[in-house]
Amino acid sequence: MGTYIAGAVASGSNGRSTGCWVDTAAFAGRRRMTEPDDTADNEGADPDESPVRILHIDPDETVRSRLRAVVQETDAADYEGTGATDRARERLSDGTFDILVVELDVPEDVAGLITGTDSPVVLYTGADPTEIPEAVLDASDTLVEKWTAEAGLEFVVEKILRAARSDGRSASRFTRAFERVDEDAQSSASFLVYDDGTVIWESTPLETLFDRRDVTVTLPETPNFYKQLSAALTHDPEAVRTIRGAEVPDEPTRFTVPAVGGEAYFRYSEHEFPETVGPLRLVVVEDVTWSERSAARFDLLDLLDRHVQDGISVVDANGRVEYHNESFADLLGYDDMVGEHAAAFMTEGELEAGQQLIQRLRGSDRDSGVIDMTLETAEGDERTFAVHFSVRGSGDEYEGLVNVARDVTDRRDRERSLEQYRRSVESAGDPMYVIDDEGRVAVCNDALVSLVDRSRESLAGTELTDLFPEEAVEQICEALERTTGGASATCGLTLSGADGEVRQFEATVAGLGDADAFDGAAGSVGILHEVTERERRESELDLLTQVLTRVLRHDVRTGLTVVRGQAEVLAERTSGEEREMAETIVDRSEALVETTEKARAIERVIESDEGTVTLDLRSVVNRGVANVSAVHSEASYDVRITEQVPVRAHRAFPYAVENLIENAVTHGEDAPSVTVAATTEDDTVVLRITDDGPGISEDELEVFENREETPLKHGTGVGLWLVNWVVDRSSGDLEFDTGPDGTTVTVRLDAGDAVDIT
Repeated sequence: MGTYIAGAVASGSNGRSTGCWVDTAAFAGRRRMTEPDDTADNEGADPDESPVRILHIDPDETVRSRLRAVVQETDAADYEGTGATDRARERLSDGTFDILVVELDVPEDVAGLITGTDSPVVLYTGADPTEIPEAVLDASDTLVEKWTAEAGLEFVVEKILRAARSDGRSASRFTRAFERVDEDAQSSASFLVYDDGTVIWESTPLETLFDRRDVTVTLPETPNFYKQLSAALTHDPEAVRTIRGAEVPDEPTRFTVPAVGGEAYFRYSEHEFPETVGPLRLVVVEDVTWSERSAARFDLLDLLDRHVQDGISVVDANGRVEYHNESFADLLGYDDMVGEHAAAFMTEGELEAGQQLIQRLRGSDRDSGVIDMTLETAEGDERTFAVHFSVRGSGDEYEGLVNVARDVTDRRDRERSLEQYRRSVESAGDPMYVIDDEGRVAVCNDALVSLVDRSRESLAGTELTDLFPEEAVEQICEALERTTGGASATCGLTLSGADGEVRQFEATVAGLGDADAFDGAAGSVGILHEVTERERRESELDLLTQVLTRVLRHDVRTGLTVVRGQAEVLAERTSGEEREMAETIVDRSEALVETTEKARAIERVIESDEGTVTLDLRSVVNRGVANVSAVHSEASYDVRITEQVPVRAHRAFPYAVENLIENAVTHGEDAPSVTVAATTEDDTVVLRITDDGPGISEDELEVFENREETPLKHGTGVGLWLVNWVVDRSSGDLEFDTGPDGTTVTVRLDAGDAVDIT
C-alpha cells in the first residue's frame, strides 16, 4: 500500500506544489526464535498499585543476588530467592507470591513445579530453548535468556513485572505460532517534520498508530516528534541514535514497542525534500507487526520441520511427492524426491498395501492410520518404516496424503531375531531357554520342559532359580560375566533329571544383542548339551591312562631290567651265535627302557600346565651334547654357540634338544658328525641341528606329521613326539629337511631377556 501526500508543503519557486509517493509495503525482516524480547520503560505505572511479590528459583547464588539488587532499586516489587524447589513449594502454598521466576537447571523436579502452579511463570534460564519440554513452555508466560550485564537485568525485571500484571497467562509460543494474524490491522502514519522536530502535518497521530496495536508505553505530550518517539524507545538506544541523527537514514530502521500480548513491530523511514521546499522531512512509521509475526511463525514451522527426526512427506492424489523435509530425504539417501511417484521408493507389494489402507480409511470414519512399509534407499538397501498416513481432502474428494515415517528397522530386526530365537528354541533337541530383561523365562522348548519335569505353562514368567539349583545358576551367571559384545561362554552343570539320575551338562550362554553387563541372568539365552556319556568316557580313559602309566612306569620297566640283566649274564657265559643273540636282547631291552623313559617325559609334558620360562640355549645345548656323547662317544660334535642366547621355552625343552641330538647320532654312519648352531633373527632365535646320516625314514616323518600312530604304520620314534609336543608348548615352530646327505632340524623360538634366565 502507499500514501500520496500533495499540497501540504510550501510551493516551490515555480509555483507548483510538490508531491511525494512513499512506499509503505510491510517490512519482511525476520528475527530468531530465541532472540530476547526488547524491554520497555515502566513509566505510567499506578503508584497506588501494590508491589509485585517475586519468588526466584536458581541454584546460583550469584544470579539470585544480582537480580535481588536490581529489584530492590524499584518500589514496584519485593524479592525472595531460593535454590531448592522444596522451599519454593512451601512458599507458593502460602499464596504470598504473585509470580514465579525459574531457572530450569535445578536438580529437583522443577518442571512439575512449573506445570503445577497457578501463578504466572517467567523462565529466566540459560537452557537451549529447543531442549525445553513443550509442557514447560506451555505452562510458562514468557522465556528470557540469562543476562550478565546490569542493563540486561533491568530488562529482566521489566519482563517479570509485565508478566505479573497481565490480566491472564499468555499462550505458549507454540500456540501463538498457529494463531491467525489479522492482516487488516496493518497500517502506517506519515509526518511532515522540520529539522527541530516540529510536526506541521500528520496523516495519523503517532499515539493513534500505537493504540491500534495496544502499545503499553505512554507518549509524552510534546510538539517535538523526535522526543515523542524517542520516549517509546528508551530500551533501544541504537534506534534512538538513528532516528535523531542529523542525517537522513539511508535504510529503514526497525524498532519494537511493548504491547499487550507481546511486542509490536514498526519500520521507520525518512525522505528529504528538495532544498526549494525548506528544511522538511517526510517521516513514515509503518506497522509491520503482521509481517514480523508471520515471519516468526514461518521460522518456527521451518525450525520444527528441519529438526524433527521423523520423515515428513506430502503426496498428491496421483501419488506424486509434493513436499518432503530434509529428514525424510536423509533417511532414504536422496537429495530431492519432489515430483517422483511414491512407488519409486517402495519395495515390491508395498504400493498395493498402502492403497488398500487408504481404501479402508476412506470407507470408514477414520482419516488416518499406521502401516509398516519397506522402502528402498538410494544405495539399494531396504529399511522398514512405521508410516502414519493422514488423508487430505474433504467429503468424497481425495487430494492425497500427509505421511510421517519413522525408521523402525532396528526394532523390527530385534523382533525378528527374537522370533528366530523362539523357533530355534522350539525345534532344538537340547534344552534351551530365553530369559527376558526382567530375569524371567520368556521362551523354553520341550527338551527343557522334559528335563525339569514341569508343564510349559508353569515355566512361563518364572525365574532361573525355579528351574535349576542355586549352584548351577551361579555358574551360569559367572559365565555370562565372561561374555562381551555378543560372544558366548560355557560352563559345566550338574543337574538331576526327573528320575533322580545325576546328569552332566555343558551350558553355552550368551547375552541377547550386544549386552556387556548383566543383572544375574536377565537378557540372556542358554543351551544345555548333555555330556554325561562323554564325561563317563573321559573318566574311564583317564583311569585307563593311569593304569597303563603305572604298568609302563613300574611293571614293564622292572621286567625289562630283569631281562637285560639275564641277557648280560648269558652274553658273558656264552660264545658264538648264542652270545650274539644275548647281546641283541641286551640292546633291545635297553632301547625299550629308553622308550619308557621318553613316554614318562611325554606324560609330564602333557600334564604340565606351566607356561614358558627363559632358558640359556647355549647351556641347554652343551648339556644335551654332554649326555649324548657319554653314550655315543664314536660321534663328533661341533657346537657353534659361543655366547649366551636367551630363549622363551617350556621347562622340558632340554629333553627335546637332547632327543634331537641323539636322533642325529643314531641316524648317522659308524662315525657320525653332528653340528649344532644358533642365530637370532629379529625377535626369534633359530636353532639348527645337522647330521650327515641317511635321513629320517618316511614312516617316522609321516607318523610325526600326522601326530598319531596306526596299526599299519607303527613308528618307534617316540622321541620325535616328545620334541614336537615340547616345541608346541613353547609356542615355537619345528621343521625337518632330510635328504641323502643328512638331515637338518630347525627349531624357531621367541627370544628372551638375559635377566630372566632360570
